[in-house]
Amino acid sequence: MRTLHLIPNTLGSRTPHEHLSASAMAALASCERMIVESDRFARRLLKDAFPEENPQRKASFPLNEHSTPEDLVDLLQWFKQDDDIALISDAGAPAVADPGAAAVRMAHNAGWRVQPHIGPSSILLALMASGMNGQQFAFKGYLPRDPKRRDKIWQEMKEGTQRRKETQVFMEPPYRNNQAFKECLNRLPNDQQLCVAVDLTLETEWILSLPVSDWKQTKVPELDKRPCLFLIGH
Repeated sequence: MRTLHLIPNTLGSRTPHEHLSASAMAALASCERMIVESDRFARRLLKDAFPEENPQRKASFPLNEHSTPEDLVDLLQWFKQDDDIALISDAGAPAVADPGAAAVRMAHNAGWRVQPHIGPSSILLALMASGMNGQQFAFKGYLPRDPKRRDKIWQEMKEGTQRRKETQVFMEPPYRNNQAFKECLNRLPNDQQLCVAVDLTLETEWILSLPVSDWKQTKVPELDKRPCLFLIGH
């Protein structure tokens, strides 16, 4: 049966054999067509996984925030062919906080099998390590820059933690991490639990979960330009 393989990418590690399942590696090797968030990171994964092979030999189709409706029409043609396809994110699990969901819907509508493969997800890894509620949580993605919209999201997160006891998870572009951390300390009450998870799966990984009052007394490493997740809960 024709299959769309959902293959996680590493979170920056250059050793995919240590982070991806054997089935993911096998699917990555066998698929000659790739739907990618960006060609650069997909080719880097191929080069790291199979250094003896030419990473340029596989065909790729970009699917990201810049894709147009016309691009999606062209992508539909890929699901009229018989050979399997790999869907690859820039980092972590495809179609989770990632634009790949459109390709997954196409596969289902075309009668294809959709097979997710095991690999890293920064959201789940951070949630696991936070000590917060993993039964109910909300991922907010990148917070909006517009002040009014940003205030609204912060209010939603406050209601989520207080009324539904949900853990709130969000991120910022890496160059804004330091500002986001300061914003957390300014907006959150002293008894609120805050977790900061940086460089997950890398040698420089750093994860700490503390009440805001303790964070104000804690020396925090430089967060600038490092992949980082912020979690708010109890």
